[in-house]
Amino acid sequence: MSQDELILRPMVEADRARIMEISSQIWDGEDWVPEALTDWLNEKTGEAVAAVLDKQIVGFAHRTWLCPKHAWFEGLRTDPACRGQGTAKAMTQYMIQSAHRAGAGTIHLSTYIDNKASIHILESFGFKRVAEFVLLERPAGGESTARSSNAIEPIGEEEAAEFVARSPFLELAHRRFPHGWRFFPFDIDPRAAVSRLETRIGIRRDDALAALACVRECVGGIGAVTLNFCDGTTEAMRRLVEEIHRLYGGRKIETKLPKTIHGEAAVLPILREHGYQAWNDFDADVFAYELALSEPQSDRPQAALPGQLDL
Repeated sequence: MSQDELILRPMVEADRARIMEISSQIWDGEDWVPEALTDWLNEKTGEAVAAVLDKQIVGFAHRTWLCPKHAWFEGLRTDPACRGQGTAKAMTQYMIQSAHRAGAGTIHLSTYIDNKASIHILESFGFKRVAEFVLLERPAGGESTARSSNAIEPIGEEEAAEFVARSPFLELAHRRFPHGWRFFPFDIDPRAAVSRLETRIGIRRDDALAALACVRECVGGIGAVTLNFCDGTTEAMRRLVEEIHRLYGGRKIETKLPKTIHGEAAVLPILREHGYQAWNDFDADVFAYELALSEPQSDRPQAALPGQLDL
């Protein structure tokens, strides 16, 4: 490439083909960005950015909001053929400043353990790792023969939020509530964290919840669902897991479960029994990061100005 200036501009519909081309080279062709791209382009409150070098898109990224003042970064991708040229760092610089201008007080994101270059860049800008999770998947086609139980009932937002707030699951997750690859700062707005979930089911013992499970459609509508939360007594959780398999029979199920040196989510052994697979031998491999924008700017590289960035 002959130019040494990177131009960051809003993503537009005409960029779709090139973005799809880059995305097809990510995660062995299983990147989730294509399913989310239409939402990115139509979103009014977030920001989708294309990085252009020598008139060619070489990277892109997206920002949305978890809740007021809490921005979420996701989908930062660079063309594999253009890596090592500073594109990811430049996009990160721009996205930090843009989020700050838009009113963010904290920036949140998550990344996978193999993204070592990305992790290095994030930490160089002052992002701190705040929680660790293990990614599990149950392949599509695993229908359940379990019968529904009258003991299982839908749970309202307020009761679900109260149960989650007291759960060992949330403590292990350092009070970040999983929403797929996004992690919601639960204590900012507990009811908002659970209100976005299509399914909240529980089992009672002596008029109190013995276990709760929460499920939602994957972001981007890719046909999979995410098990966002499951905690409680062992037998009650086992019955809730079987009910989820009955409700979503034949569909892929993903989950991110908190796991640290101090312990793991109590539902993890149950999911292993049901054939859930891990990418990294059931070790923590998904990391949640945060950047508080009120921290002294002198402690990290300065965010670049919008527009052209010298690499």
